[in-house]
Amino acid sequence: MAQCPACRQEFSCGAAQHPEQPCWCSQLPPLPDVVAAASAQCYCPDCLQRLLQSATCNDL
Repeated sequence: MAQCPACRQEFSCGAAQHPEQPCWCSQLPPLPDVVAAASAQCYCPDCLQRLLQSATCNDL
């Protein structure tokens, strides 16, 4: 289990658990370098989706 740095919700992070089956987050686009550098931790699915959407909106 991991804890989201944004909302503190616990969630399942599979980044290093199953080499043959990537984590759920690998199916999403990467965060921009600026956002990713702000936190080296994993975000929960809800917060990661919000961050991705915010980054996309800021690019427009």
